[in-house]
Parts: sequence; C-alpha cells; structure tokens
Amino acid sequence: MAVARTRSVALVGVTGRTVEIEADVGNGLAGIHLIGLPDTALSEARDRVRSAVVNSRYPWPDARIIVSLFPATLPKRGSQFDLAKVFL
Repeated sequence: MAVARTRSVALVGVTGRTVEIEADVGNGLAGIHLIGLPDTALSEARDRVRSAVVNSRYPWPDARIIVSLFPATLPKRGSQFDLAKVFL
C-alpha cells in the first residue's frame, strides 16, 4: 500500500504549528507504531482509532501500521491528532 498523508495542528503556547501525519500499512508484525515524540494521550490513540474504524464498518488490516508525526522534534500532546489518523 502507498503512504497516506494528511495534516493537523499542534499548539505551542498560543501558536499553531502544522504537523504532517503519514501512515504506512505494510508487512510485518501486526500492530500500530507511533513515531515522532507522542505523549501518553497519543499512545492511547491506538485503541480510539481502531474503535472508530471498526465501528464505521471498515475492516481493520491485519498488518503493521506505522504512523509518523512530523516534525519529530515538536512535542505532540492531546487527542486532536486522532481524527487525522482515522481519515488516513
């Protein structure tokens, strides 16, 4: 499968910074792997995103899913990135 991309915004103080979210579904041990300085809420997004996809009656792939959040040096907090992941 090709790489899918979308964008979201991370708040740094009162300034919004663009975050590019990229997902790849490929061969390997099944699971979701987050890359790019995620916090605890983003790590919990694995379950929220899976539930949203399954409840929307889409099949969940039995494959390795890698989600990258760029720029990697920017701390990402909160669950505002979940929606972008669902639409990938």
